Amino acid sequence: MIKPTNYESRSMRLAMLVLALLVCWLPAAALAVEKQKRIFIVSSYSRDYLWSQSTQRGVSAAMRKFGYIENDQQVNRLLKTDSVETSKVVVKKMWMDTKKKNGVPEMASATNRIMAEIYNFAPDLVLLGDDNAANYIGNQLLDTKIPVVFWGINGLPLKYGLVDRMDAPGHNVTGVWQSGYHKESLDLLKRLVPGAKTFGIVACDSESSRPNIKMIEHLAQRGVLPLKLSGKVVTNSFEDFKAGVMALSRRVDALFVLNHDTLKDRSGNHIDVLTAGRWYLENIKIPEASHEDQFVLEGMLLTANDSGFNQGFLAFEMAYGILEQGLNPARMAVRTPERGPYMVNRLRANALGIPLQDAMYLIDEVVGTAAALRK
Repeated sequence: MIKPTNYESRSMRLAMLVLALLVCWLPAAALAVEKQKRIFIVSSYSRDYLWSQSTQRGVSAAMRKFGYIENDQQVNRLLKTDSVETSKVVVKKMWMDTKKKNGVPEMASATNRIMAEIYNFAPDLVLLGDDNAANYIGNQLLDTKIPVVFWGINGLPLKYGLVDRMDAPGHNVTGVWQSGYHKESLDLLKRLVPGAKTFGIVACDSESSRPNIKMIEHLAQRGVLPLKLSGKVVTNSFEDFKAGVMALSRRVDALFVLNHDTLKDRSGNHIDVLTAGRWYLENIKIPEASHEDQFVLEGMLLTANDSGFNQGFLAFEMAYGILEQGLNPARMAVRTPERGPYMVNRLRANALGIPLQDAMYLIDEVVGTAAALRK
């Protein structure tokens, strides 16, 4: 038998070492690829909608916290292009734009278009922002193998048939809902304007407004609100909205503004939310409460903020539990986040003659701009 030379022996040992390293390295490389999750996000609204901007900031902040997004450049890429790829995640986002396109045929068309994109993308998880995405897209994905986490549902999510119970959803869908801090907002208004005794509700007739109207009416019936509910204006006609709000403002001491984002003119054209807001702020001279920060940023007086940021952040926190900790959405209780800050708009307070200097201990955040007035 011919023995190998020392050189040949060293060469063979080196070759075996390289082979062993390759064997060890290949599974590690495969695992690194497997760690890159695929997440598809659907928003009910549009990129320029203030609430959508708030929820997107919350989702992005949670992605930064858990290492899915590594830097501000990647956050900005997702905000501007609706997609981002990092070492840990591939994200794609689409918009339903249902504040403007809210007819049944339009929403059906958006649903079909987005579902095709979802199946083509093959996500590990889908995030659904707000009621229409949760209802239309969520029900298409119900009882599939794709985990789904929603945020921003107004009223109990049971209404869409996505969950069996709040504490045990029972399917592949769970998420975050808006409890609405309506009483807290009116409590703050009463503290700032002690003479106010009555209020009315102002809202468009939309999927997100209706549950909030019911919540306020229920609280009024229970007698727990600091002001008496004395009327409401609920319409999608801008002309009726203007006439109704003007008339109501003469009969009550304050208003609760829920939404004005699905209004249309006589020709059926959508009225931009800031256009409607500008009309309101220029013509209504009594104080108002609201339930979300977007309205105070728009220029309205105050809110006990049902924070869009907190909604988006908590939704991704739940998504992380599913993706990385193996949690089962069927057993993950539907949640609602903590209240955001008590916010007051200084410009509106000044315009209404409401002094803030002695009430700052009640306020967490003062806003000094008004998007609807371009100030």
